[in-house]
Amino acid sequence: RTGQLLSRQTMAVDTARITELLKALNSDKNQERQQAEKLFQQAKASEPDAIALGMLAVVGTQSADVAVRQHGAVLLRQLVGSTAISGEDYVLTRMAHQHRQELAAGLLQLFEAENEPRMQRKIGDVVAKLADSACHPSSQRGWLSPQVGGWPQLLPLVFRMSDTSANPNRGSCESSLRLLKELVSTLKKEVVGAQQQLGQVIQNALAGEDLKVRVAAFLLICEIVGEVEKKEWAPLIATCGVLNQMLEQLAQTSSDDLEECLQALTMVAEVEPDFFKQSLTSALQPAKFMSTIVKQRDSVDNSVRGLCMEWLVTYCEKKPKWLKKSLPAFAPIAIECSMDLLYEVDDSEEDLRAWVSRMDDEEGEEDADENFHTGEDAIDRIVKAVGMDSASSALFSLIGRFSQQDAWQAKHAALAAIRQTVEYVEETDHVSEMAKLLLAHVDHQHPRVRYTALHAVGQLANDQAPHFQETWHQTVMPLLLKKMDDQVDRVAAMAMSAFVSFGEELDNTLMATYANEFMQKLVARLQTTGHRMVQEESITSIAVIAGVIEKDFSQYYDGIMPMLKQLILNAKGEKENRLRGKAFECMSLLGLAVGKEKFLPDADQAITEMMRSPLEADDMQREYIKEAAERVCKCLKGDFKKFLPHMLPGIFNSFKIETEAANDDDDDDDEYVTMTVGEGKLVKVKSTKLEEMTHSVQLLRTFITEMEGAYREWVQPTAEALLPLLQSSESGSMYEEVRGEAFQVWAQLIKCVKAADTVAGATQSGVAAELLRTFLQRAIASMQEDDDAETLREAIDGVGECVKNCGPGVLNGQEILQLVQTCFKFIDDSFKRSSASASEKKDGAAGAPPELQQDEDDEDAMEDEEDNLRQTIVESLGCIMQVAPVEFLQCLPECQQRISLWLQAKQNRVLALFLGCELIRHLKEQSEPAWPIFMPAVFQSLCDQDPEERIPAAYAVNLAAPLASFSQAAPEAFRRLAQVVNGPAPRKSQERAKVALDNATSALLALATAKGELCPPEVQPWQFIVRRLPLKDDEEEARKVHEQLVNLVMEEHAGILENGGAHLGKILSALAEVYKQEDLCTKEADQKILQVFQRLPRESLVKLAGNFSEKQQKKIERMLT
Repeated sequence: RTGQLLSRQTMAVDTARITELLKALNSDKNQERQQAEKLFQQAKASEPDAIALGMLAVVGTQSADVAVRQHGAVLLRQLVGSTAISGEDYVLTRMAHQHRQELAAGLLQLFEAENEPRMQRKIGDVVAKLADSACHPSSQRGWLSPQVGGWPQLLPLVFRMSDTSANPNRGSCESSLRLLKELVSTLKKEVVGAQQQLGQVIQNALAGEDLKVRVAAFLLICEIVGEVEKKEWAPLIATCGVLNQMLEQLAQTSSDDLEECLQALTMVAEVEPDFFKQSLTSALQPAKFMSTIVKQRDSVDNSVRGLCMEWLVTYCEKKPKWLKKSLPAFAPIAIECSMDLLYEVDDSEEDLRAWVSRMDDEEGEEDADENFHTGEDAIDRIVKAVGMDSASSALFSLIGRFSQQDAWQAKHAALAAIRQTVEYVEETDHVSEMAKLLLAHVDHQHPRVRYTALHAVGQLANDQAPHFQETWHQTVMPLLLKKMDDQVDRVAAMAMSAFVSFGEELDNTLMATYANEFMQKLVARLQTTGHRMVQEESITSIAVIAGVIEKDFSQYYDGIMPMLKQLILNAKGEKENRLRGKAFECMSLLGLAVGKEKFLPDADQAITEMMRSPLEADDMQREYIKEAAERVCKCLKGDFKKFLPHMLPGIFNSFKIETEAANDDDDDDDEYVTMTVGEGKLVKVKSTKLEEMTHSVQLLRTFITEMEGAYREWVQPTAEALLPLLQSSESGSMYEEVRGEAFQVWAQLIKCVKAADTVAGATQSGVAAELLRTFLQRAIASMQEDDDAETLREAIDGVGECVKNCGPGVLNGQEILQLVQTCFKFIDDSFKRSSASASEKKDGAAGAPPELQQDEDDEDAMEDEEDNLRQTIVESLGCIMQVAPVEFLQCLPECQQRISLWLQAKQNRVLALFLGCELIRHLKEQSEPAWPIFMPAVFQSLCDQDPEERIPAAYAVNLAAPLASFSQAAPEAFRRLAQVVNGPAPRKSQERAKVALDNATSALLALATAKGELCPPEVQPWQFIVRRLPLKDDEEEARKVHEQLVNLVMEEHAGILENGGAHLGKILSALAEVYKQEDLCTKEADQKILQVFQRLPRESLVKLAGNFSEKQQKKIERMLT
């Protein structure tokens, strides 16, 4: 028993007893400490008033040991605020209001009277926490008075104590300013309302000589800028000059304070980058200061240099368009700083020996060369943010300068810069120059230079495929083969890694010419090396060869598979998990390559060994095994069924979640994630558990998709296992990913049942309809309680997929009407959220000076999510139209009204056009009553500057072209589409513009084939179409166009053969290019392309040879043999 800590008559606190309790809680004796913890918990439960006021008394006892007082302050902070973010009651909520007021008054007295700065700040932490509870706008549980929230005495005291003109104690001023900073988010309105007092406090603090006080004011300014509206913090722009001067002073005096200020400035750059606009424009500050610090290698801590680099990078990311337009000197400064950091690698013999012997997945790899890794990350982010147009001049100049220096570190930096930025290079000439520089260094005398050159070759192969492979394979492949024997195993392993990247995107006809040499080399290395990285990369390289040459790998299969089995049996060591995982990966890829018949006997052993593998939650084998199992299933299809009884129980069991109460300390704990359960209660779950659940749902999706009707007997238990995920009230980003996957798996279950019914000859078993109605009931009920755009998007996407997979005849007219009305309501709700967000933004900027108004860099991620949600709802409406076009006609007037309304606002035009596309696509001629509403907008948008508008506009023409009623509009459609398709090609980085061009080309082809006779004489559609072949950026349109083209060739269509067959060579070149590329060409089209080339006379192919690249020629030769 704790005894009574307070006298019931006098409420006197037993300070001595609580002091002893605190000492016991800090005891180094486990039993004593555990007993004290038990007593503390009992006191919190039975005597909340006593324990809180008692802790206050101990904290205020000047004669007590400082450590005891500080510990008391820490515990008191927990008692007065919610440390459990689960929302459970904390001690303050169970105290009498009179005692809460005593506690609040006592805290302010202690804070003002305390002379020891560190202790005063601890008390300030308690005050800030109590303020959170006492001033909470929506929860009365922590209020000091029964009916009124707030703490009227707090701000006047803090303002008075923060003012250096009223408080001569500089330590007290600093503590008070820091407390005021903590109160800004809680008392935002009150702090902003006291503008005159606040301005005086800041002005006096900055004008003083005490550096600690000035730092506290610096941090206060940053906090205000980060928390309040622009119009409220705008006057603080005037302090930028003083803040810059303080940075210069701190760089000479106090590293810790400088680090704290830099962290605050980076936060401001992240949330309110416009704060720096004026200072940057007038003096390029604080960018100049940041760059100066980054370049000081020996006199400044690496952590400080890293923070300065982070500020420069963050500003590039937040204001790239403004920098390009108004401050072009900024990006080169940031890039030069990155290059300086890239130069800094350890260069002693001991460091080199450690690097050579270390595996790239071992501890120490990330810790070594800290500044180099900072530079790697920085230069990547900068170039990505500002674009190669803004970065290229400085970047290429620095790469050239560094590469020409004698020091190996300089060359290493230049190669690393290429590796980090080659993704963003647009011009093929620049790619070639980079390739030459890399290949010139793969035989450098220093192993780290060779390693980085090879690493960059691999990255170049990833980012510039297939152009790099097609242009450079004759140089690169022999070189990589040679470097696999590098005297340093780590470099040899990187040569193999580069081969993996290069080979994955090498056409199979080209790979076939190299496969034998590489297989001999890789098998030899695998059999003779003891180096784990060389073993791992040898296995992955073999898998790549198998994946590329497919059936032709059969000649190597019988030699490789036994080696992999033996390796799996022997690789049991703690550090061999990745090696074992890669062996599973290779086995599954070999199976896909050679096919089911040859792989089936080995598949049994592969799956058996996967299931025997003891996996810890964070074991890297888990991802390898998951993906290997998916490949085996993809290979075996329905024959995978025999493994399900052994695999599914474990998968279903993984959906059971064990939770723990969450608290404040979990915010920075990567091991756990927080999620909402029940009625708003927050709990924590191990992140690895949610990753396991995600893997399990993804496995189910693959099994059902690949096995189709063969999965039928497992539909019911799978649905039962998934059902809790559909109706769950839990929320959290990782859990929502699991649920989003579960929605798609449910749709696949419906498709599986339909496939099984078809095989069995049953038109409708009723199970698919039951699954659909269950999903609609649970998903829509959940959606009606949700306002998160992303989770709503995943749910409505699931609705559309389930409806589409269930097919026609399931939902009646009334159900269709209700579902459509529900979809439109979700769109209305989304628009309301967007409107509220826009109003809030507008109000926040109202009254701010012009330079703080929104500019081209201001983007609203929330609005993007709402746009995506609304478009997904329209796609789901299309699924409803697809399965019930007749029943949907009753909804056509509502669709017309919506389209008309949305077209009135520019920002909603895309949504209106996509709804129009769905009507044409599924209702065909019956959509024509709506054409007068949206067709004029279609034609206006065909040539709009925004590619997001051009995409649905072109798609609408594509869909309408075959319909008779489109004849009148066809000539103008030809003119407008020709203008787009014959225009300049988008740049590599303009992803959506490339998609829009593919759609315009597809639409022009649809018009030319369906309405060719209506084409105006001045338009040459086939010439323009052929110019854009093959399509590659919109894969769905590409597959349709390429199949349509091969059909036209087989039909000897007049457009194909016009001008004496002038287009035929280029069309055949395109068909050869996409042949056997499943992303761009269907299997049916592959067969037709094969027939076309086999039927063509050899002499015709010889005449057309000039149209074919080396790769295409080899593919054609392969087809003919």
